[in-house]
Amino acid sequence: MKENAGERSTARSKSKVKSIIVLLSVALVVSAAIWGCSPQASTAETKSTDAANESAKSAKSDEAGVDELSAFSGFPTTGRFVDGVASLPDFYKNSEKNEANAKAEAPRRYTDRNGFLVQPVPSDPVSWNNTYLDADNRGCTSCHTLENALMSLPTYHRLIFFGYPTEQSYQNCVACHSDSYSGIKLADIIHTTHMTSTMFNDDDEGTCQSCHYINPNTGEFDRWDEVKYNLYKGITDVASDDLEADISYDQTTITPAENRIFKTVKDEPSEWLTDDSVVDESIFENWVISIDGDCENPAEMTLPEMEEQFGTVKQVMKMDCTINGVGQATIMQSEVEGIPLSAIIDYAKPKAGANTVSPIGSDGYDYAQMSIDWLLENDAVIVTKMDGERLPNTQGYPCMIWVNKTSGGNFTKRISNLTFMTKAEEDLDNQLYIGQFTDDKTGEIYSKPNSGVLNYPTGVVLSGDEAKTVHLEGFADAWDEPIEKIEYSFDHGETWTVLDTPNNNADYWTYWRMDFTPPAAGAYLLDIRTTSITPDGAERVCQYDTQFMFTVE
Repeated sequence: MKENAGERSTARSKSKVKSIIVLLSVALVVSAAIWGCSPQASTAETKSTDAANESAKSAKSDEAGVDELSAFSGFPTTGRFVDGVASLPDFYKNSEKNEANAKAEAPRRYTDRNGFLVQPVPSDPVSWNNTYLDADNRGCTSCHTLENALMSLPTYHRLIFFGYPTEQSYQNCVACHSDSYSGIKLADIIHTTHMTSTMFNDDDEGTCQSCHYINPNTGEFDRWDEVKYNLYKGITDVASDDLEADISYDQTTITPAENRIFKTVKDEPSEWLTDDSVVDESIFENWVISIDGDCENPAEMTLPEMEEQFGTVKQVMKMDCTINGVGQATIMQSEVEGIPLSAIIDYAKPKAGANTVSPIGSDGYDYAQMSIDWLLENDAVIVTKMDGERLPNTQGYPCMIWVNKTSGGNFTKRISNLTFMTKAEEDLDNQLYIGQFTDDKTGEIYSKPNSGVLNYPTGVVLSGDEAKTVHLEGFADAWDEPIEKIEYSFDHGETWTVLDTPNNNADYWTYWRMDFTPPAAGAYLLDIRTTSITPDGAERVCQYDTQFMFTVE
């Protein structure tokens, strides 16, 4: 839970506001049911109706025929409405009503784990966002972090921790839980675990609308986090012609050590090496890799023996994770040093027809089979050093494989085997991950190309000098495809400022920087649209814009 989840629960129980919201929720859910939504809507309708009935009982007076909200309105409870209008000025005051509601339903703020002040929902003069959208109580991260959710599951799930101070959200789950990858539907897991959760149903009073937005035009249950910024009031728009911003980019920026991503291996946690301050040199000295399979010259060598036999190379390379979701930060770029795989392939002498190498981890990870041609073309390296230091424990010490233009899903950690294989032509690249996974909702490739802000979490609140000129840094990347351009909008996509990136090299990420001068205090929304060039020369535009909101004061 966020730090002030209890405060939000208390605020949610205010009788007047709660009664109104419950009645509105019932109307919305009934509307959704009419549109033919899932059986879950019927469950939510029943619960909301029960809640409304309970609220009505407490609100009703003893006088028969008085409606449920009469006690709240302040209007005379008897007679014709039109006969009571003379009393309206005594209690129905626009500015006071708006100000009181804005204060009572002000968006929550909290300090995140990286020390940033965050306000996920923009302020507006009447607090429309919380009163009528219940925005502070909707979306995955309104109740918990994704990391805590995964660690709290009853069964093991691999973990990814960002090094960059951004907020991880469900976008990082979409690719893995797709028909194009695991086939394990994210919706099945999310719906079941939430609808059977005491925490969600009782403590947080969750409903279908906690995670979804019922689209009034289609009746579809949209993902709240994909539509929320286009529903919020209180965001200041700035057209591109009025934008005061300096934007630049390079492809050479290196990720600082403290901002590198971390992903678990499959071993038992007791066997994980997670303390980068303690490196046991004997592990490197005695680590053995088996060169085996369909090759003429199999061998077993320690890492020092391999370095002596094959030499080492040093090069700047990026790692963009297979599942890096829209706007997420599962990415980094480093200067790595290690043993060139090309020299190992020459030494091993693949048998006639052998066309694949499978780098297998000591934990049994064997989902990184790549063709020999791809590995040679993209400068594969068995990495033993990063940024001039021994490969950190959290990055796969004592060794892992890095390959240009390839996603982190192929970057096997703690390699124990380099196994040569002979695969049918049609199966040659079925474990080569280059961001090709699709979104089951749309059927399109999910996050290729991708972009995101890396130096702040979305919703950050900036003040002082940081608010006068807002400095943003981020990336654009498309795995094996060069970036053609990055576009930025501060008016919900009505107008765009274009950053062209000519002669882009897909071996490296595209790291951009922006210095934006906000015209006034308030909330701003940055939309980022990214275009890459496919191998056949066509433009590819990400199906979703990256959206990043921040408040300056």
